Amino acid sequence: MILTVFLSNNEQILTEVPITPETTCRDVVEFCKEPGEGSCHLAEVWRGNERPIPFDHMMYDHLQKWGPRREEVKFFLRHEESPAESNEQSGRQVQNQRNGINIPVEKRTENGRTLAGILCCMDPFILLPLSY
Repeated sequence: MILTVFLSNNEQILTEVPITPETTCRDVVEFCKEPGEGSCHLAEVWRGNERPIPFDHMMYDHLQKWGPRREEVKFFLRHEESPAESNEQSGRQVQNQRNGINIPVEKRTENGRTLAGILCCMDPFILLPLSY
């Protein structure tokens, strides 16, 4: 499978990336960006809505899920840090500062569960477990 990635907003500069079942979004970004270039991320645009794709996302499965609408989706290399990645990192820092906690998020637990498995709502004192 081949994925067309536009390297700029004008859709005139593009590259085609070979996709296998093992290809991650990070692989696509590394394939597309210039050597030595800083932070980049892959974004998909469908009907005017843009969404950053997480780096660990499996691209073959992602493209398959679009089915017949796959032709309506365009992929762009954005030459900036992913909003999702930066929001996640800043959210962790703010939460840690607010609580005065310096333990990495991955190692903290709440009621015997790691915080990676807990969803926080708008009230910082209410923690709701995710359903798996």
